[in-house]
Formats: sequence, structure tokens, C-alpha cells
Amino acid sequence: MQDKVGNSKLTKFMRAGAALGAILMAGAAAPPPPASDISPASALDAMSSATVTNGILSAKVYLPVPSGFYHGTRFDHAGIVTHLTYKGQDYGRYWFSETSPEVHDFTYDGDKVVVGPASAVAGPVEEFDEIGFDAAGVGGAFLKIGVGILKRNTEKYDHVLLYPIVNEGKRTTKATKDGVRFTQDISGDPSGYGYSYVKTVHMVPGKPEMTIAHVLKNTGTKPIVTMVYCHNFLSLSPGDENIELTAPFILKPERTPDPALAKVEGRSLRYVRKMSGQDTVSTGFTGFGDSSSDYDFRTVNTATGFGVRTRADQPLARINMWSIATTFSWEPYIAISLNPGETRRWTYTYDYFAGGEH
Repeated sequence: MQDKVGNSKLTKFMRAGAALGAILMAGAAAPPPPASDISPASALDAMSSATVTNGILSAKVYLPVPSGFYHGTRFDHAGIVTHLTYKGQDYGRYWFSETSPEVHDFTYDGDKVVVGPASAVAGPVEEFDEIGFDAAGVGGAFLKIGVGILKRNTEKYDHVLLYPIVNEGKRTTKATKDGVRFTQDISGDPSGYGYSYVKTVHMVPGKPEMTIAHVLKNTGTKPIVTMVYCHNFLSLSPGDENIELTAPFILKPERTPDPALAKVEGRSLRYVRKMSGQDTVSTGFTGFGDSSSDYDFRTVNTATGFGVRTRADQPLARINMWSIATTFSWEPYIAISLNPGETRRWTYTYDYFAGGEH
């Protein structure tokens, strides 16, 4: 997550102006709602979703339908997981207090975090890098996997803007007790981009384990070259107090975190005090190799013992991390390159645990 934070009402007003400019550039017919048009995050719980469980884990998986809560053009619309709960610990609470269509990315209003439509998501959720934006020219078409074919209407790409969707393709959803299977197919588009995308969220029987499996096939005439990361909005501890992440390699931060907030020591990133207000810890990391075994991270609240192990069957291409007082987000990237007709498969595995279990 990237953001410029400001101060309460003034920042909110400035961001409202930025949002208005973005909407006008996108060709909107009307100005944004007034500043009073703010909704509590809890209202999102009523949006269309499937509740999945294996009797050990349970979660809400939101659906990419008109009555679903996410309609931005930043994140994959399929398989947004919130309120994943194990032994009473909610790993996927909303990291924001309120939502507002006037906010560009997110901002602070006193002790509240207010988020705009592009970033109003939670839990495991994925974002693919845009494809073909520079080559499209203003008014041309570019691609965001999981969203669709979009219209370029800005000089520079900004992932928290709302771009017009010109072709979302055909979507289908099949929900069962312990999982949801999503498909999205775009074919015959004049842009030359096309794909078949299957994403399956599944609770593994008899285990505190969830998998998110993907199958992506390039069905167009142009290559698909992108990266994808999972924005793991974890809610393990207020203020990220006592959070510790461990990697299978020596972590090398691109920027040294504020030592009053967090420290990187060998294979671990450890928070040394509770964050509050507008505190933030954010940096990229290197140090990993070219083996999928390096995509294996353990995050734990050392005070409560609750944690999660996050794995994938692909090598890492990049790592970012971002955290504020309401969430800890470790963001591993996978590189994808598909010529027409080629297919790529990848799976994330989440193992949840309590004290003494892992």
C-alpha cells in the first residue's frame, strides 16, 4: 500500500478535490457526493458474499457482482477474503473505519482511517500490474487481470484511480460449503488482449489451512507480462504490537525502518512497540533467491501465539511491506509472462495456528 498521509479535516478536503479531478477526467456525468457521504466499514458485511468453512476455519468471500462491495479497478474482483477466523481470532478485520467515494486512496480523520473505493478491501486480495498502459495512448485500451479491459484517460498510470471498464468479459461463480470457484473469460476484444482466469478459494478438510489456487491462460493475440502480489491485510494485533515475521532467508530492507517502531534482524522483522496515530512502517525487501522455497513466511503475535504461515509454489520476484496501526501487510510478488496460448498455475497456502501449534 502506498499513500501520502495528511492531517484530519484538511487532508480529507484536499483528497476530496483530487478525487473530483479524477472523476472529471474519467468523464463522469456528475460531481462526487458531499463530504457527509461516508459509510462505516461494517456496512460492507451486508454486501454479497459466500461464507465458507471446513469446521475449523471460517471466512467471508466476496462476490464480483453488482451487489458486491468492491468495484474499483485496482484489485482483482474475485476472491476477496475477509473475517477469516480461527479459534476466535479474526485475521481479516477491516483496516479502515469508514469508506468515502471522495477519498483518493486513504486518509485519517482524527483517529479514524477513511478509505476510497480503489483501496477499500481487506484480507488476502490480489493486484496485478497493469499491462499495455504506455502503449495504449490516451483513449486506448490496457489490461488489468481480474478486472478487465480498461480505458486509458490519464497521462500516467495511478493504481488508485478509477479507470472506465470497457470489457469485463464473462464471469461465473460456484460456491460450496468449503470454497468458491471464480472464472473470468475475455475473448475477441479488439485490443488483442484476452485471457481465461480461474481462481479457487478452498478450506482444506481437517486442517486450519486455506488455499487460493489460480489458472491463467492467455487467449488473446498479445503477450501478457505482469506481476501479481497478494496484499495480505493481517489483523493480528492492534497497533501491530508484538508482531514478528520470519523469512527463510536474510532480510535486506531497501529502507531501514524507524528503529523506535520496528527492527530487522537476520531473518526476522519485529515490531518493538505499538503503533498509533499515523505511524507507519513500509519498505521493500531483497535477499531471496530463485527457488519457490523462499516464498515461505511466518507471521505471529508473540504475545497471543496466533499466527499464519504463508507459502506459494512459485519463486519470488519482489517483496514490499506496508503497515499502519490497523494492519500488517506483507506483499510478496510473482512474475508472470505468457505468450498467446500459454497457461500459468500458482497457489498460495495459508496455515493458521495458535500458541504451541506451529
